[in-house]
Amino acid sequence: MPITDPCLRRRFPPAVLLFAAAHLTNLPSSALAGGIYVPMKGATATGSANVGLASAARDGSTLFYNPAGMTRLGDTFVEIGVDAINADIAVDNRGSLAGTPGSAGQEVLYAGSRGHGDGWIPVPNLFLGTPLMDGRIWIGLAVTSPFGLELDYGPEWFGRYDSYNNSIKTLDIAPTLAYRINDAWSIGGGIDIQYADAQLISALPDPFNPGGPTPGSDGRSKLTGDGWGTGFNIGLLYQPSEQTRVGLHYRSGMDHTLKGSAEVSGLRGPLAAANGRSDTRTGLDLPDILTLSVTQAVTSRLTLMGEVQWFGWDAFDEIRVRFASGSPDLVRPQGFENTYTVGLAAEYALDPRWTLRGGIQYDESPTTNALRNTSIPDSDLLWFGVGASYSVSKQLRLDVGYAYGRFARADIDLTLPFYAGTPLESSVEVRGETDSHVDVLSLSVSYVFGG
Repeated sequence: MPITDPCLRRRFPPAVLLFAAAHLTNLPSSALAGGIYVPMKGATATGSANVGLASAARDGSTLFYNPAGMTRLGDTFVEIGVDAINADIAVDNRGSLAGTPGSAGQEVLYAGSRGHGDGWIPVPNLFLGTPLMDGRIWIGLAVTSPFGLELDYGPEWFGRYDSYNNSIKTLDIAPTLAYRINDAWSIGGGIDIQYADAQLISALPDPFNPGGPTPGSDGRSKLTGDGWGTGFNIGLLYQPSEQTRVGLHYRSGMDHTLKGSAEVSGLRGPLAAANGRSDTRTGLDLPDILTLSVTQAVTSRLTLMGEVQWFGWDAFDEIRVRFASGSPDLVRPQGFENTYTVGLAAEYALDPRWTLRGGIQYDESPTTNALRNTSIPDSDLLWFGVGASYSVSKQLRLDVGYAYGRFARADIDLTLPFYAGTPLESSVEVRGETDSHVDVLSLSVSYVFGG
């Protein structure tokens, strides 16, 4: 169907770019926890299924989970680690359809393989801390990646018109300060300086292709954005006895402005005029997080931990894309809901050198059935973790942890409009069911100077 209207020709490129920009609102998911949050920060966290971390105050990761815990660490320390993450995300086709002028407007089954994205991604972390004034004051630095993953389904899978190659990477730099008020109470906090970089690639159907769209005839939409944001975190640690610790920690929400572009390529024939690029600015609102945990020594060897977390995911209600060209803002609802996690963990000291740990956690998803998509194929998640620590000496300790997370099966039911308001108006119905899990393998090395 040729484009004969000159006015239609002039407005067609921004129409396609607007559609492409809409996909930036499907920012790629970490697929590790509720929404796009990556909970693990070091091997002891992984081994305990991310439970008890606001009260444990056992190593450098307390700088992220509750900086007040620094006051219980003894002496100057450094801890480095890596969390290797494999999010195995599978989506089965449940009758996806496309309706285009090439199929005479009829909805037909279109070509596309099963969706499967996996691959091990290393995520490093670093924690430093040192005491001042005989240990009453501590200063530290935490470098982590609270959100992020790379997920590539491939350009031939059936959900490609929603997304097929996603990545989001963050770097959080947090200088921290803690003060030991007395033997029972400590307070700590930090400033979070966070960089975010996001990319989303999706396919664009060729409305002219006879019988419906195929991977070989598709165009491509590529969206990128990056930017810096700031926030803060603050925590309390209460230790009424040698056996009991209670931790309360608050992490503020963070508002990112991602500056980037929407780029369309690969469209052929009359649609080739739509190939091009538009600068964009997109707001990304991340949730505030409130954590309460308890650590209780039952015997000289056995310690139990419990934790509850609350996530203010309703901040992620919509994503708004602004165009440097002055085109109207594009707004796409996300409809995230506030969530919680709850878990239990235990540690057992075999001897002065070896400590074993394990935990279980339930992690509620903020996504809703009506708005779940292929770039955030999230659902409720159950974590299981195991790990061990080995003290090489009084100064040097090695930690290892493994966690397995199983997602509940969930449906994806999307109707995606293309080229709306033109003679080439088309639609794709993406119908799928998720069957996913995630593995995390963590290694950490910590060294205490003068310990």
